[in-house]
Amino acid sequence: MSRIFRGRMTGILAAVTALGLSGGATCILAATGGGTTTARARAVIAAPSLAADPVSSASTFTLPPTQPPPVVDGVQRTNVGSAHSPQTLSQLSSSATIPPPEDAGALGVDVADYQHPHGAAINWSAVAAAGYKFAFVKATEGDYYVNPYYAADLAQAKAAGMYATGYHFAVPNLSSGTSQADYAVRNGDYAADGRTLPLALDIEYNPYGAECYGLSAAAMVSWLSAFVAEAQRLTGQLPIIYTTADWWRTCAGGSTAFGSDPLWVAGYGTGSSPPMPGGWANWTFWQFTSHGTVPGITGNVDVSYFLSASLRLLDPGSQQDAAGTAIQLQITSLNAASGQSPQFTASGLPPGLSISGGGLITGTISSAASGTYTVTVTATLPSAGTGSVSFTWTVTPSQPSPSPSPSASPAQPASPSPSTSASPSASPSTSASPAPSPSASPSTSASTSPSQSPSTSPSASPSPS
Repeated sequence: MSRIFRGRMTGILAAVTALGLSGGATCILAATGGGTTTARARAVIAAPSLAADPVSSASTFTLPPTQPPPVVDGVQRTNVGSAHSPQTLSQLSSSATIPPPEDAGALGVDVADYQHPHGAAINWSAVAAAGYKFAFVKATEGDYYVNPYYAADLAQAKAAGMYATGYHFAVPNLSSGTSQADYAVRNGDYAADGRTLPLALDIEYNPYGAECYGLSAAAMVSWLSAFVAEAQRLTGQLPIIYTTADWWRTCAGGSTAFGSDPLWVAGYGTGSSPPMPGGWANWTFWQFTSHGTVPGITGNVDVSYFLSASLRLLDPGSQQDAAGTAIQLQITSLNAASGQSPQFTASGLPPGLSISGGGLITGTISSAASGTYTVTVTATLPSAGTGSVSFTWTVTPSQPSPSPSPSASPAQPASPSPSTSASPSASPSTSASPAPSPSASPSTSASTSPSQSPSTSPSASPSPS
């Protein structure tokens, strides 16, 4: 059977167990905006209830056709519908309650096909209303599976006001890191829209065989490096890496080469932090349980903290607008969702634009501006230092207004024609009416108004930072 399996499938139920993460928090900033020539609008942890809540249907949900798990290289891939490997879930299972660490920020969830038993929909509005701020949705596995619920879950989570992204379950012994990064991005609907977090890579125990996929530590690091480089090339951002300390030590040799990637660590911690893999000073997301009960989601669900003690900015993506365009581009952050208030500055903005302390870029691009500007936005938190992100802003010349249509001259009284009886042979004139002048009729459009300049009123209100 072809390894490129694109069929829709619901997958198999998997054990759900407690995942522990501990930790700090990272400010992830996003920018919202849209259009190219028009104006643009671009927890206390105990707050969300973990009590079971009936799932209500917020929107029409079409059940994808059920298909058996794919068989790839002679192995039936029965884990495609699960969020993580059975070994990871088994190691992290615990019914113990972990008090939130002091630097824990917003709470989020992690879902897969498993959270849609018998086609049950997730009510993302209920999830958001319960206080959850972000969502990871399993999008792809290897180079043969796309979660049939992924696109709807991603769109609905963002529509409910949550930050969201897809994650790719790596199967390194099937194809290269570059190939799987291409597959993940192609099927992950990545968009720098102010609500999409960086792509996440789930690299952990092999649910189909040897825990390290038969790769040496050096080969695993090479595979990881290729995936990270390709994902960054395609999306402009370093991917988030999901793993456990034990797997990383065993299969990646404790590599310290990926400390710049945001870390989403899975681990049950008995103290204020989870077991940490080598190479990272701190975590960005800590998955601390797989036994959460969240309003709007059927059954148990993985829950993670976001680290509020550091700043890491989300690339808003390249911008392009015409000179003369009115701009409202809001830079947002999960830190703000946790009640923090980063202060923003920016350099390199196109002439006519400025940024507020709350991260709102406003103004009208100067009519004289043109070319590509490299913009750097920096956010600062007293308890977390600074973080910055750079992106390009291309300004194109404004479209010239059409010249007014020539106005016809007002009609003038016509001069009498010469007498037709001047010639002796001519018959006497039968009419004294003057001959019409070519401009006798007044113009029906004395002037044509030039086309309007690009609108200066924003098309949407800015999102709160």
